[in-house]
Amino acid sequence: MGEANLAPDPYVLLMKDNKPICRTQCLKPPAELPKCWSLSDIVPRARVHILGDLPSCFLSPAPESSRDRSEWCRFLTYLRKKDSVGIAKVKSCQFYILPPDEDSNFSHVQVVYRVEKTCSGNDGQEHCEDNGSPSDRFQGSLEDHHRGNTATETCQRHQPLAAKQVPPSEKNYAQAHPSYLETLGQVHYAWIFGAIAELVDNSRDAEATRLDISIEEIYSKRAGKEIPMLSVIDDGHGMIHQEVEKMVCFGHKKPEADDPDRIGRFGVGFKTGAMRLGRDALVITQTNDSRSIAFLSQSLNEGKDNLEIPIVSYRRKGQFMEVDTSVQSEALAKYNLKVIKEFSPFDKYLIGAKAGLFRENRTGTQIFIWNLDEWGSQYCLEWDRGLTGGSSFHKGDILVRSRRLRSRPGQISKTVFLDYSLRSYLEVIFLVPRIRIYLQGSLVKSRPLAKYLNQTSEATGSIMGKRVHLTLGRSQLEFEQANCGIFLYWHGRLIEAYKRVGGMIHNGDWGRGVIGVIDVTDLMNEGNGRVGVHNAKQSFLDCEPYARLEAWLGVKADEYWTNNFETLKLKKGGSLYKPDHEWVQCDKCRKWRMLSSGFDVKTLPEEWFCYMGPFNGSCEIPEQKVDRGVITVSAKQTRQDIKDVDDDAMISSDGISDEDSNQTERDGKRDLKRLRKGLPRACKKGP
Repeated sequence: MGEANLAPDPYVLLMKDNKPICRTQCLKPPAELPKCWSLSDIVPRARVHILGDLPSCFLSPAPESSRDRSEWCRFLTYLRKKDSVGIAKVKSCQFYILPPDEDSNFSHVQVVYRVEKTCSGNDGQEHCEDNGSPSDRFQGSLEDHHRGNTATETCQRHQPLAAKQVPPSEKNYAQAHPSYLETLGQVHYAWIFGAIAELVDNSRDAEATRLDISIEEIYSKRAGKEIPMLSVIDDGHGMIHQEVEKMVCFGHKKPEADDPDRIGRFGVGFKTGAMRLGRDALVITQTNDSRSIAFLSQSLNEGKDNLEIPIVSYRRKGQFMEVDTSVQSEALAKYNLKVIKEFSPFDKYLIGAKAGLFRENRTGTQIFIWNLDEWGSQYCLEWDRGLTGGSSFHKGDILVRSRRLRSRPGQISKTVFLDYSLRSYLEVIFLVPRIRIYLQGSLVKSRPLAKYLNQTSEATGSIMGKRVHLTLGRSQLEFEQANCGIFLYWHGRLIEAYKRVGGMIHNGDWGRGVIGVIDVTDLMNEGNGRVGVHNAKQSFLDCEPYARLEAWLGVKADEYWTNNFETLKLKKGGSLYKPDHEWVQCDKCRKWRMLSSGFDVKTLPEEWFCYMGPFNGSCEIPEQKVDRGVITVSAKQTRQDIKDVDDDAMISSDGISDEDSNQTERDGKRDLKRLRKGLPRACKKGP
């Protein structure tokens, strides 16, 4: 095979499992060099016996970010350690990436290649036909757009290797009609906050430390008036061009393993979330070395047979960003930018202003959604900015207009704020909150539930050989609102709230005010990349681990209620209903600090740091934790302490004086009489 008549040192993007490893430059490249090599296999060198007689070239790293440099070194280290060969197949060409030598500094790596029989010869020179880079296939050419035949309807369509060439007209490809965008939005039709949660998940996976969510008015030339636009802006690590393509395309490979540090895994979150919230979405994302703009729009694709998704990518050159011609042509970038400005409220000045939010060397992602979903003549969402400097009850919020509660077996409460208040939902969305979330311009005070309960008890068990850990406790606020149930988290993110189990399902007062918190990440990991979570991430699949979990939770919740409900005084207010520990989160290190139970956290300033009182420490001090498996209440009833009394009497402890005990019994008869109606007699009796 002769040398290519191409520009010197063309770029090659090296990928594995649809994830970029590193951008490279190819030295001594073959003819018609593919711009993207996707590794299909990594095998021991001993199993490859044909390398000696093949032509070769070299790859040297041309990283676009520090991440690229790191992944390049990790990849070559793995090949050298395992003495293995990376294999990439592109149509009729096959490339073998050899392991580097022991003394190599990873400045380059040798690649041998061969051409299958389907390659044609021309003047003694063989050529491998290539369908173009993923971005070429994904975006299509400028001429394609003018003809109305864009290639964006198929995302990275790889043609299979075959001994016999099949004419393209006889092959079947999956296409995406524009109406599919509306279909995607129906994933979250039951609860619109599930769509917003998808965008929050992406920010957390991007390791963002701050997330701003707001709805504001913006002028639309197409509508001829101001319209509301939802914005979700984070300071995460951003996305390169290939990652943006993956985010907006359909049907990429799911990960083979369940990464405990990531929530997203199904590859549909952004699309289902954005298209549920509105008809049009614009993404502006920036890494240290690149910036990309992507437009996912139903308005743009009305009346078309194939889906068009414009993307414009830039790369940093000094202090400026210029069009990245390694992934698109100048003409295509210009055309896509024109389409975005025509079908969105964004002109070049507004795009520049939004990009300016990143500032110098800042990274992150901005998502803007407009033509929001409607509710009659109004919108499904309603919003207000709140009062600046007011109390927590005057903070801005985004609400579900219908105020409809989600259906839960056995639920009698008509007050479940997190069902229709985004601020309430975001307060508890993460098991261990680290990211600072601002809603309508004001900080959301995270409320890790396990730290906000009193009379807490922790239970551990084993389900199908996997350890589970449950925290149970009582919340006075939930009691007054007639709520109870278990909050189930997966990968630290709330999946189900107020799940009634055991006696809670069949008796409205059973378990009233009792809240449980559990993370089921390990239990719902079925192996081989399968997890027992619905792709909307608002419920679990009907599988054996979940069924057994429900039964175990029912037993533990009933035991807690039976052993503790008699001592729950129902008088409102007072220190009795304070959490077992008071907690405050540092606004710098995001660690939670335990304070004395009698301290009033409402006296702390809006922004609190570890060096401030009453903690008076530093951010370097490890986060405190309550020991698992320990009852953390100040006094726990024992079997010797509990005595049999009349069904309508209060069970008191030996540690209480006779006078106090008599008063407690009188209070208990009055306050708990309604709770005891309808309870099984076995649950009313002492041991």
